[in-house]
Amino acid sequence: MRSRPPRLRYRSGLALVALIAGAMLLAAGGSADATARPAISPASSARGPSLCDSIAQLDRLVVRRTDAFPKNLRLFTFADSVTVGQAAAVRAVAKALCALPKMPVGAMLCPADFGITYELAFFAPGRAFPTVGVGATGCQAVHGLGPARWVRSSGFWKVLGRAMGLAHPDDTTFAGRSF
Repeated sequence: MRSRPPRLRYRSGLALVALIAGAMLLAAGGSADATARPAISPASSARGPSLCDSIAQLDRLVVRRTDAFPKNLRLFTFADSVTVGQAAAVRAVAKALCALPKMPVGAMLCPADFGITYELAFFAPGRAFPTVGVGATGCQAVHGLGPARWVRSSGFWKVLGRAMGLAHPDDTTFAGRSF
């Protein structure tokens, strides 16, 4: 096998470095041309309005509980998957989610995180929205609505529980009880 002349190896190496640097810049959300305007891809423009902008059209919600640590043996009084079909109840849950404050920045002291999360899938006629994840234990962070939000009180859990048809729901209803 013949080796390349040193000048060609040098140019190939520079091309590789430039290619990697460009890929890293684009992956970080930058642009290869600082003066270029960001293009809207068909996929991002096809997404349409966000969940919080579409509350009036929502008509169905699927709530699914996940448990990152099933050996903790948490007890719940309701099924791990519930479908809510009453539009008014679905919209109330979406309003409560969208009203939650942004997660504070910096160090926080949070209760124990038992890994209980609820995945909320909202639907409007002919449309599904990205799933929203709500932690029921720990810091109770909400992901999937832009910047992380925070469930600061049991008010959100009451709205979600009522929509699901639970009697007297609160934050402990969704966190589960120990054996």
